[in-house]
Amino acid sequence: MINKSLDIYFNGDYSRSKFDNLRCADLSCGTGNLLLPLLNTIIQLYKAKLGEYTYNISWITGYDIDGEALLICKNNILKILEKYEIEDKNINLIKTNSLMEEIDETYDLVLGNPPYFGEKNNKEIFEDMKKYKFGKENYEGKMDYAYFFIAKGIDALKDGGVLTYITTNYWFKADHAKKLREKIKKYTTFKYINNYNRSVFEEAAGQHNVVFTLRKEKKSGKLEVIDDREKYFIDSDKIYNYRDKVILAKEEDLERLNRVYNGRTHFLGELLNINQGIVSGYDRAFVFDSYEENYREYLKPFYKNKDIDQYTYTSNKYWILYLDNKVALNKKLAKHLNPHKERLSRRREVLRSIINWWELQWARDEKIFNVPKIIGRQRSKINKFSYSEGEFYGSADIYYLTPREKNINLFYILGYLNSKVFYDWFKYNGKMKGDNLELYATPLKETPIYYTKDKAEIAYIEKLVKKQIEHYEEKTQKLIDRYFSDLKYGI
Repeated sequence: MINKSLDIYFNGDYSRSKFDNLRCADLSCGTGNLLLPLLNTIIQLYKAKLGEYTYNISWITGYDIDGEALLICKNNILKILEKYEIEDKNINLIKTNSLMEEIDETYDLVLGNPPYFGEKNNKEIFEDMKKYKFGKENYEGKMDYAYFFIAKGIDALKDGGVLTYITTNYWFKADHAKKLREKIKKYTTFKYINNYNRSVFEEAAGQHNVVFTLRKEKKSGKLEVIDDREKYFIDSDKIYNYRDKVILAKEEDLERLNRVYNGRTHFLGELLNINQGIVSGYDRAFVFDSYEENYREYLKPFYKNKDIDQYTYTSNKYWILYLDNKVALNKKLAKHLNPHKERLSRRREVLRSIINWWELQWARDEKIFNVPKIIGRQRSKINKFSYSEGEFYGSADIYYLTPREKNINLFYILGYLNSKVFYDWFKYNGKMKGDNLELYATPLKETPIYYTKDKAEIAYIEKLVKKQIEHYEEKTQKLIDRYFSDLKYGI
């Protein structure tokens, strides 16, 4: 992070004036995990280029709300200065919330590892942010707090200044990061992206980190990308897709994806209704691991995400008490549910008088569980969609795709959803978490599809898909993949 930033700043000019004018900041510096090596690198670089160890108080400025962390940072900076026998002991460390302060100074470099946490369990913090002009301008529902630091860092840059951060990589495609991406696209150009796509911090397993460098200018050029250890260069102005999401792909891959998009006849959301499965609010109260004859009039076969494979699904191992707003509480139900009443009554929708305490939190429109439909996993390493005509009641990590019009052929669409063309498109343009596809409603609705008007083609795919439902074979799948690959997409 430090070397990339300094290389861009100096650009081969290591004159005394270039060093003298250097101004760097970390808006959430903590104990100095970035400021300390940054200062050490600048001092050593000055020695290598100009022949002496020196220090300029204006080189680094640190902001943080934690006074104890700043004290540790200060003491460690003093140790660096002592190591190089530098007598100047003045240090720019400022105890403040940099997001809520007007920062008059502008910087050549802004480095950061900002805190990552969402709005869901931290609403008060986000509400406080919205009281400030900066917060109002950059707030977006369900955003991550780190997005504020990226936006603030851009504001704090001089024209031509460089920002390098390490964050999670979810904002590249997240629906709730539109404002952030708009700001980045409007004011900056990507210079470097290293997408680790895994956690680089031992204490934060499950994160998917990225290091990225922006320059505050609008000037296209070659962008260096390291994506999961593979390095390549692309034109920086091609980093955004048709919805301004950040796409990491080689230029030949981008050209192929553009052909898929440009060859579409529809988006999936124009052909299908896409709905999430049941949210019980407390599975222990509603879900049984065996059929209970005593509750037969309320029980429905209940499926889990893992039950769905490509084209087929396994039989259900669970049963759910399907209690919606049409079901009245009787003695039999009360006997089973009363031990859970306190927990069920604390659910948000009960407290807001939207549902009765004995109902499922979100029972959904029951029709979607019983009509002909495509069912899909919410998260999977590959695209797994199946077909169901009968009762298929599933949890919230299952999505239900039903036709918006009667003449839509679900088998044709099912073939596409299980194809390599769909996987290729979604891997780059859809939502990912690590190596898993996150097949949520919004990115599914935004997926392009070529839906042919040729009845013979539809019949051909329908026949192949029905063969796969009956018995999956790779050679049949290759025919399905070849059909969708040979369309107008030109893949």
